[in-house]
Amino acid sequence: MKTLVIDSHKGSPHTTPDNLHWKNAKMIADAVGGDLIWSYEGVNDTIKGGYDNIVFVHASAYDFTDYAWLQASPEARLFYVTNEYNLGEPRKLWMAAKLGRRYSVIANHPAKASKVVQKYVKDWHILNLNALCYERHETPQRTDIPRSVVYYGSFRKDRISYYKKYLQDWGTVWVSTHAKNRDKYTTLGCEGPFVNRLKIGDGELANYGYSLYIEDVKTHTYYNYLANRFYESLSWNVLPLFDESCRRTVELSGYPDATFITSPSEFASLYDCSPTIPDSWHALADAERVATLEAIQTILLTPTH
Repeated sequence: MKTLVIDSHKGSPHTTPDNLHWKNAKMIADAVGGDLIWSYEGVNDTIKGGYDNIVFVHASAYDFTDYAWLQASPEARLFYVTNEYNLGEPRKLWMAAKLGRRYSVIANHPAKASKVVQKYVKDWHILNLNALCYERHETPQRTDIPRSVVYYGSFRKDRISYYKKYLQDWGTVWVSTHAKNRDKYTTLGCEGPFVNRLKIGDGELANYGYSLYIEDVKTHTYYNYLANRFYESLSWNVLPLFDESCRRTVELSGYPDATFITSPSEFASLYDCSPTIPDSWHALADAERVATLEAIQTILLTPTH
């Protein structure tokens, strides 16, 4: 089956983006032998048709791929791949839905948690999309005991109570964020220290011993698998430290022997030994990645009538 994957990333056609949803889109396109486009100059210069599947990955108001791609394949099955419960449909998918075309959703969260308008959805597949980013890296052997904890990720209002809990004690946790977001933290009394957004693909995460894992309050109720940040930490052999509120998510995900904390005062006791990730975690993460990709292949390559 002929598949077109459309990612919402805005960038250059000549540069490989260091962007998670773009990487997911590339992985999906390669898995099914499909084409991949995203928001780059000239993307709409040559519109091709005849696709059996058109797959949208992520959604952005700044995406400028043209609706003509959908018009050129009027019989194509439409899919939306999303691992963000707070994102609605891509604009072009919404346009198609308003004209009567329904679509399938592949998500890592239940439909009830999503902003996607359900009346246009044909079916909903729940898969561990976050595991797609797992890729084990060999990190240099360290002779010192890493004593640093980092928190990184988008600023989320649904995590404010945990920011106040862990990030107000200056110097305990490094906060990695875009410079324009720092005032959102400082307004809450979180003074850092701050570093720019980590270049995960370049291994900057491996400079830290631990990563602080907190999640949205909403995720406590609507299971969302473990976040990309968990799988990135595993990839670079950085031990996640879970706030106690994440226990249900960790247990449902099947990762035993996780380290849970309830306050910043507990960091100090962890610094007496080197953080170690169980080999079983690496094996499980890799198996999850493979299973998710195989499930996506099955969904996209199985004809429907």
